[in-house]
Amino acid sequence: MHESKRFIPFLKLAGICSILGAVTTALLIFLPNPSAPDFESRALLYDNDLHIGRIWILFVHPQVNFIASLGIVMILWKKYPLQMIVGILFLAMWAYTEISQQALLIDALNLTWRPGYVSAANEESQTTFRTLIEAASGLSASKYFVVIYGFGLGSLLFGLAFIREADWARWMGWALIFIGVLSLASFSRYYLGFSFLNGIVNWSYEWIYSYLQPLVRVALGWWIWSQISKLKM
Repeated sequence: MHESKRFIPFLKLAGICSILGAVTTALLIFLPNPSAPDFESRALLYDNDLHIGRIWILFVHPQVNFIASLGIVMILWKKYPLQMIVGILFLAMWAYTEISQQALLIDALNLTWRPGYVSAANEESQTTFRTLIEAASGLSASKYFVVIYGFGLGSLLFGLAFIREADWARWMGWALIFIGVLSLASFSRYYLGFSFLNGIVNWSYEWIYSYLQPLVRVALGWWIWSQISKLKM
């Protein structure tokens, strides 16, 4: 138990990061997206504070949530090594890919290609930037492929560990299983052609996930802090 106390500072950080993860999740869900119905209006988004702000939130979001996940692994890996080790590998895949996805959008797309298109001196230069902008959409989509796959499997595996815990931690496990299955269902409809899932997945994201995900992040942060108090005993 004495050795475990060395990890308390990191676990405190993980608990705080889980709360921050709830904040970033809620902002990403409930902040409006600026209207940009065509290519020309989307090209001007580099100068839209709301659009750029959302991307920066998405850049920070996986960082704080991955730190929180590491805290969970530190607490549970001896009890559930399979779920924790494999789960954190998939969550690392998710976090790194989403961070790199947002870096692409912040740097290449909105600091270089969109401003270059708007200020292009001739049609040839403008065509080059247009091609790069359109390519960015494909690159971002390919990263999203990995994002929802890694996040879905990681959440599912963490959930399978938590449902074996006692009291309210078990309910967090069921919530994580729901979130993981929903992400994998979304992956299946986009990339495996399971279009019959569209209705239930869209409804679940709008009416359940939007409220459940921030609450789960808060609950996980609270749970991490409850484990810290046990280590202090």
